Amino acid sequence: MKFTLTYDVAGAPDGFFVWFLDSAREEDLYKGELAYKSYSMSGRRESDERVVRRTVFQRSLQLPDPVTKLLGANFSEVEDGTFEKADRLWTWKVTPSSQADKIRHEGQLRVEDVDAVRSRLRLDFTYEAKIFGVGGLLESFMEKTLREEWDRTVPFYNRQASA
Repeated sequence: MKFTLTYDVAGAPDGFFVWFLDSAREEDLYKGELAYKSYSMSGRRESDERVVRRTVFQRSLQLPDPVTKLLGANFSEVEDGTFEKADRLWTWKVTPSSQADKIRHEGQLRVEDVDAVRSRLRLDFTYEAKIFGVGGLLESFMEKTLREEWDRTVPFYNRQASA
């Protein structure tokens, strides 16, 4: 399953990525606004060309019962992301703690200028669960979850940008 989300946000693209890559903001967003059970950065490297970051997290999800039985009650995820500075491109791959050989979650985030006061975010997601009997259920659930998370992230960013 593939889907795209598009949002307009306050400020210039470079300002958005400064915010997006800030570790203090990570805490506020994931542990605060999105109420993840856990979220931590386990690694970060930066050069003149890119930022590479690894995070480990556990969403506060009410997974459908058949999915919970399959994935386990302590289901968590690891995100490996790379920001290419010249292209203003964030790419990521998320690896689940169980069924990693059957679940594919990756995507990219581009930010471009709209005008002097706004930027446009374009998020392209791929989420595939090749698990007999519950794959489609998990895909639909995660699409809904990811949409809801970004619907909350953008207003959070806009409040921060205008503060």
